[in-house]
Amino acid sequence: MFASILISTVLTLLLHTAWRLLNWVWIRPRKLEKLLRKQGYKGNSYRFLFGDAREAAKLYEEAYSKPIGVTDDATLRAFPLAIKTIRTYGEKSFMWVGPVPVCFVMELEAIKNILNKFDAFQKPFKASNPIFKRLVGGLIVYEGEKWSKNRKKLNPAFHMEKLKATEVLGEWSSSIPKDGSPHIVDVYPYFKHFTGCVVSYALFSSTPTPLVKRTFRIISELTHISNQSQPFSIPGEQYLPIEKYKRANEIEDELKATFTRMAEERLAQRRAGEVKLEPDLFDLVVDDVEEVDIKDKKGRAAAMHELIQQCKLFYVAGHESTANLIAWTTVMLAYHQDWQARIREEVVRVLGDRNITGDDLASLKNLTMFIHEVLRLYPPAIELSRVVEEDTTMGDVTFPKGAMIMMPIILLHRNPKIWGDDALEFKPERFAEGVLKAANGHAAFVPFGWGLRTCIGANLSAIEAKVFTALFVRRFSFELAPTYVHAPSVSILLQPQYGIPLTLRKL
Repeated sequence: MFASILISTVLTLLLHTAWRLLNWVWIRPRKLEKLLRKQGYKGNSYRFLFGDAREAAKLYEEAYSKPIGVTDDATLRAFPLAIKTIRTYGEKSFMWVGPVPVCFVMELEAIKNILNKFDAFQKPFKASNPIFKRLVGGLIVYEGEKWSKNRKKLNPAFHMEKLKATEVLGEWSSSIPKDGSPHIVDVYPYFKHFTGCVVSYALFSSTPTPLVKRTFRIISELTHISNQSQPFSIPGEQYLPIEKYKRANEIEDELKATFTRMAEERLAQRRAGEVKLEPDLFDLVVDDVEEVDIKDKKGRAAAMHELIQQCKLFYVAGHESTANLIAWTTVMLAYHQDWQARIREEVVRVLGDRNITGDDLASLKNLTMFIHEVLRLYPPAIELSRVVEEDTTMGDVTFPKGAMIMMPIILLHRNPKIWGDDALEFKPERFAEGVLKAANGHAAFVPFGWGLRTCIGANLSAIEAKVFTALFVRRFSFELAPTYVHAPSVSILLQPQYGIPLTLRKL
């Protein structure tokens, strides 16, 4: 009798699992495709399990096999499959990320409406591959009151006093001949060092210790592993003995141990009466751990997990995104020598020989215009995606539950209907009368996202770029080295594939 019940239970579970798998890989994708085509959406027919993955891999391989010119359109390298799909089927089209259809939304008002409907269109992290999920958490996935409370609490930690640029520039100065002769340096790794110092000051109120440097390094490795993985995963594959998951688990275990130890040390300092006059970011996230009763092991573990996720988020958002903003600003200044000279003259006129302050930034108008144009063409948020949580009608389209929405910000920023016929040209002067005027009255400049959910570090990132660039152009003249190869590539963010070798001259 018992054996019969056990066999029946096992068979029921197997059938249920088989049905869920069949629904995931075939029935639901075909149903979603039918619903989308009925409403005028076009795209490739669904291909079992992998969707457009093989074509995407081929297009990326082809795009990354050759560089482009500095003035060429970077979207061909950033979104080769998206560009091909839109060119083939029009703006009302979709592509496949595994068994999930991804619908393109290109119209500005539709984008704003989607970003405002938090319940119907939610962030896609739960639909991502399991390794990418390890990189996101904390503030970026919070919704409603929890998001509002944490955003308000963390805002004060993002301010200009956390910036330290002179160390990197001093290192370059010491390596360059004093007679003004040229010296070639790959500056990209130094940008990461600078922004890493900023993140370290913001998080821990100190320069990066060997432990912090290692922590940043393995988070960067986890980012790389995530980028090399499929954008979707076969259910349960993360439990198989696959090398990428093995390494991701090792990194996760080390991060958990490191941040737990850091948090316990910070809590011990508080118990000993060592309280800072000005809390850093780590203090603010440790607050949530301290509020949980020490006897509540489950609650304590959950709070510690959130702390780790917040720290990883601050690293990716504050380190990688700003480093790449400074990188593309430098590339464009090295290429556009007239703008480099114009900005240098402005910096010298405003600053003289003294250090930069927050009050100076408003006077650096040419630098502000230049960085705005860099953000337009090389935005940190190259696209925004959302998962449709419930059937939702917008205009003449009903997006079905289970589909995804992709809003390509990098294409929005190049839309000639908004920016004019010169939308693909690098023209900082378009921002001379402000952001709204540059976009011909449209609120379409959204390099860090849009609305309430704009990246919390957006302001600090722009300030970092201005401060570093101002001090850089005052101390050096520079141009792209003969070995420079313009090859924007996507690794979560848009970054230079082969570094940025510059020919530097000390002024």
